[in-house]
Amino acid sequence: MKKIPIFKGVLLTLNITAAAALAMALLASYVPPSEYAVFSIAALIYPLILFANLIFIGIWIALKSRYWLLSFIIVILGFNNLKNNFQFSFTQNHPFSDNSIKVISYNVQLFATDEKGKDSADLKNQIVQLLKDEEASIICLQEYHSMDRNVYTPLIDMNNRLLKNSYYYESYFNPRFDQLSGLVIFSGYKAVNKGKLKFPGSRTYGIYTDLLIYGDTVRVFNIHLASIRLQASDIDFVMKPDLKDQESFKNRSASIYTKLSNAFKLREQQLKELLKEINRCNYPVILCGDFNDTPSSFVYSKLSEYLTDSFIKKGNKIGRTYAGNIPFLRIDYIFTSSQFRVNYFERKKVSYSDHFPIISTISYK
Repeated sequence: MKKIPIFKGVLLTLNITAAAALAMALLASYVPPSEYAVFSIAALIYPLILFANLIFIGIWIALKSRYWLLSFIIVILGFNNLKNNFQFSFTQNHPFSDNSIKVISYNVQLFATDEKGKDSADLKNQIVQLLKDEEASIICLQEYHSMDRNVYTPLIDMNNRLLKNSYYYESYFNPRFDQLSGLVIFSGYKAVNKGKLKFPGSRTYGIYTDLLIYGDTVRVFNIHLASIRLQASDIDFVMKPDLKDQESFKNRSASIYTKLSNAFKLREQQLKELLKEINRCNYPVILCGDFNDTPSSFVYSKLSEYLTDSFIKKGNKIGRTYAGNIPFLRIDYIFTSSQFRVNYFERKKVSYSDHFPIISTISYK
């Protein structure tokens, strides 16, 4: 048996590790987090794992070794996953028409609320002006916040500033007497019905409203699935782990894994309830929100069986929507049912929140 040189042996070991991680990330689309959460965690950093494998392919080709096939085969097997994460659209966006429906989804991060519960007035005005300038027909906001003794007055004022015909708001938790914090849908169309999604052990994670649009009823969902709730110190630890103190490293790693695992499992439960609502709905559906899950996740995979991701149709490149210090995360979406055609998609790169707003224009087929 021919011996492998030490350098190649180390390189091959690292490549096998990267290839195994990539395989785990691909399996996340098929394996529920309640069974094996580790696959979902690998999927969270799919772009980084993919990049590592592409480097190994390049190295082995340069060394004229057949080991390049190891990563290449797994990359090809995950081609659908690759398409979900990266888009290079060569088709032109359709121009806006009279029957277009323009939709915005935006996590506004509580308008940078301080410890006393007060919003940043300047930041809030900038966000409202952005929304007003876009003239969207439907606006779905996550982490909306306001504070006033007349609790709904700021919400009504914002609806009037946006020149909308209707709004529907629900708090994540039971609202305080002077504060609102939750989900809101503003619309230029008439609303004929509304509802919220919640079950024991979960905050309100979704709302919906039925709108009359060009003579038809359309159900618009605004969703905010469970967040991981990592602290700034947790993210710093992930980005720059301290390997000197082994005991501390193990404890911190275990704590972060538990947070990740619990969040993935809760989102799986929320997904099941959401799919029930979608399946029993008799109307075309527009689904917006912050899903806290990437295109490689189980949640995304299941939703894609029923709805179309507007980014896939008209987006470009990786489409990162999380503006925080974790790179490559696309976790905000605008999905539509088959009755619609996606004409346009855009991510607004503005630094008003830890998320970027996303915009899509759709029309009936």
